[in-house]
Amino acid sequence: MEPFSGLKVLDISSGVAGSFCARLLADHGADVYKASLIGRADLLFPYGSPEGLPDCGSDSAMYHFLNLNKQQLPKFKSGSYFEDFLSEIDILMEDLVPHERDKPDFVRLLSGLPSDVLRCSITPFGCNTEWSDRPYSDLTIQAITGYCSVNGSEGCPPLKEPGRETEFSAGANAFVGLASAIIYRDNTGVGQDVDVSILHTALASYGPYLLAALHTGEPRYQQKQGLHFGLVRCKDGYVSMSVRHEPTWEHLWIFLGDPDFAKDPRFDSAVKRRRNEPELAKILLPELAKYTRKELLTGLSPLRILVGPANSMIDLMNDEHLRERDAFFMYGTDITQKMPSNPVKMSGTPWKYRNHAPNPDSLKLGSGTISPSVEKFPRKLSSRSSRRPLSELRAVVLTQAWAGAYCTQILGDLGMEVIQVESVNRIDPWRGGIPPRLSGLYPDGKPGKRPWDRNALYNSVNRNKKGITLDLNDDECRSALLDLVASSDLFVENFSGRVIGNLGLDYETLVKENPSIVMLRMPTYGTFGPYANFPGNGGTTEPVSGMSYLMGYEGGPPLNSGIMHTDAYSGILAAGAAVTALRYRQLTGYGQCVEISQQEATLSLLAEFIMESSTTGKAPCRQGNSQKNVAPQGCYLSMDGNWVALTVSGNEKWASFCKAIDKDDLGSDPRFFDINSRFENRLALDEIISKILGEVDAASFTRRLRGFGIPCEIVLNTREVVLNSDFHKMGLFKKVKHDASGTFDHVVPAWELSQTPATIDLPAPTLGRHTKSVLSDILGWPDQRIKDLFVSGNSGNMPAV
Repeated sequence: MEPFSGLKVLDISSGVAGSFCARLLADHGADVYKASLIGRADLLFPYGSPEGLPDCGSDSAMYHFLNLNKQQLPKFKSGSYFEDFLSEIDILMEDLVPHERDKPDFVRLLSGLPSDVLRCSITPFGCNTEWSDRPYSDLTIQAITGYCSVNGSEGCPPLKEPGRETEFSAGANAFVGLASAIIYRDNTGVGQDVDVSILHTALASYGPYLLAALHTGEPRYQQKQGLHFGLVRCKDGYVSMSVRHEPTWEHLWIFLGDPDFAKDPRFDSAVKRRRNEPELAKILLPELAKYTRKELLTGLSPLRILVGPANSMIDLMNDEHLRERDAFFMYGTDITQKMPSNPVKMSGTPWKYRNHAPNPDSLKLGSGTISPSVEKFPRKLSSRSSRRPLSELRAVVLTQAWAGAYCTQILGDLGMEVIQVESVNRIDPWRGGIPPRLSGLYPDGKPGKRPWDRNALYNSVNRNKKGITLDLNDDECRSALLDLVASSDLFVENFSGRVIGNLGLDYETLVKENPSIVMLRMPTYGTFGPYANFPGNGGTTEPVSGMSYLMGYEGGPPLNSGIMHTDAYSGILAAGAAVTALRYRQLTGYGQCVEISQQEATLSLLAEFIMESSTTGKAPCRQGNSQKNVAPQGCYLSMDGNWVALTVSGNEKWASFCKAIDKDDLGSDPRFFDINSRFENRLALDEIISKILGEVDAASFTRRLRGFGIPCEIVLNTREVVLNSDFHKMGLFKKVKHDASGTFDHVVPAWELSQTPATIDLPAPTLGRHTKSVLSDILGWPDQRIKDLFVSGNSGNMPAV
């Protein structure tokens, strides 16, 4: 048995997000039947066409990647057979926008589904908003959510992140909500609608820097690449490197063979190094140029220095660590192509590659298979439960910073009781430090008396949790933690591979306390392989996973993004992995150890580039704002100083674009005759569009283009995003009062669940806020024992200085 064995899923989605969500179900045992409505094209068919794919009627690598493990529809002898098939469906996966929902075939399809069906809808802007039919692309979503504004070099066009990140994130996010709704239906027999928008997912996963913009009154800007941030040159390419603390600064110079230099008074503190970075760069960069990327990774990482080599797709496929971890698999039978594996590794129920994608010729659902019906399937919006889907479950977590904390916040939003354990001797780095070493983003720039409770980063990803402090090097504290494990369903940690073993909290130990516990581990490089014990963060995950190699201006150097958003995506996937394992536990009583490497999680975002390299043997380079099967696409500066993002896909949209800008002669230019010629001549086309945009007002231009069905948006910075009146009218923000930092708008949970709405019940905990209540109410400790723990200094609500 697998986590979703026995579930029947009808997947009629046509885009990246819906297809990815359904594939995650198929990877873990659900019977997913791929189908499409007559007259509705699958958007993945034309998306890239490398050779080396199994013959199933489509040469689109993305179609294969997003639809493997799914099944073809059975052949129905008559309409009654199809009705019988529909009556057994557990889940309908769809991504129709409002004007498609009223089509007769879809209405008839809904009428044949059982009353307890789970219907999951993924749309660009939500099913019932004023923007529901607004044209979109991955670029324009990134433009209006702040992603683009932080990427690239100052004075140059803002950049989108490579691939289709917002759509993959929305698919993963929908999977979390849907899997939680499955658990709720198992317990209650009640089905519901799960609605997810790409816009809402993007905003939710960008929460830390939206709250930071409100705290400080300033947006996040494009970040200069250098020693303090981003990538620097070495002997054979580029690396990112983080040396923030004095011990690691000393270790660096021991490695470089000049230990005395670490004491140079110009650079002997992080503040001085940042202030004197140009002078330091002249000294340090020539030293780094003596070493290869791998020499720096393997030489400095054991010294606890964070290093991330900027890997190409070819580098990744030849990497010994990824090879040992089976991060890729060979897709197909006679003819094969390398694809990223599912990044979730489950000890009891590992994912399996079962079959290649179904033949597109077998997918069509039309009037011939859907029998007439007069009843429209009702949307279940009336009798809402006060419970949330995971409200019967408890997690004890040792998560920190972004990826792990965001993962467990997602679980808390869905109702799980999340008990977050910190140490007064080593507080979460996203709390921003303690005086005099402060690095927080505080309201009005004021640290206050308790700055560790006021930082935007921590408070944005830790709501709906109970916070306690335990020093796990102390026997009493460790005993308390194990007692919590004994009464919990889930244990989550995101330290580097060695830490949990050193604390004596490996899976084998936890199972002795709770035989059915699910353990989720989230190290940067996973728990095994040559790099398993290497530390990492978002700044190193981006380059080591290939993201940075692809990001940058065409012909220019690789770049880290302005925020390292791979953390948030890893957190979403990890939350889905946890719920998947918990569903299996619910069915069988068996727990298991689950791990997700943040490096491998990012590989799924880059699947199209990996598959291209697997076929051609060449590494795709910097992408700028380009994307397969669309041209023109880019960010262009308008007359009034705004950057405008636009995407044109297909000849029909190209004709509409030329008409919208009153340039019919452009449509007849042989350089731009079809998508291939436009993509080949995209730089010349960008130059023409830049001149046009330089003479127009951004607001009126974007409105006009959208009126012609062209995705076109003004690039917003993070402060403009969080103040956007349209987003507030959509109900995407809610005011949350925090005792230490005040009341600010937070992005609400990113699912519309018709029966079990996700809510914000608790702000992020101040340090040690719930220690007494958890030890007393859950573990039954008497007051004196709790007082003794506080007196010992191993617990409390103040950091140890």
